[in-house]
Amino acid sequence: MAVLLGSIGAVRKPKNYSIDHELVDDLFLFMQNEQSIMKSYERSFLPNIATKVGQGKLDKTKLPKLFEYLYKNSYPTIVKYYAKVKLNPAEREALAKLWADQAIEDLSGNYDQLYSGRTNKYEPLIKFTKGKKIGTVKL
Repeated sequence: MAVLLGSIGAVRKPKNYSIDHELVDDLFLFMQNEQSIMKSYERSFLPNIATKVGQGKLDKTKLPKLFEYLYKNSYPTIVKYYAKVKLNPAEREALAKLWADQAIEDLSGNYDQLYSGRTNKYEPLIKFTKGKKIGTVKL
């Protein structure tokens, strides 16, 4: 029995994507100023991260992946109010790192209270983090 590899056996080289830093920064500013995106960030993402800190399970290397979901979920709003832009993987990663740095900064000192989905009200940050400090280490 003969095995035909054809194009299956060929190994592809990873693509080198260039990053348009102006576009990434502009999109980051737009997302910060859009109410629906910031509501999602403040009510879903920040409490989730703070809870992970309290449980001792926060892995800062995985934070950018979490914020790629913020971009993915916000894409319809971005298309509606900003522009129809498709970021390449390197630009998505750069945008996600900006958001991850912002989240660490916000939880380190900018927020005293976070929204709790369980009680439907704002509660002190210390309740989420259980008194643990969030480092100011940049990604």
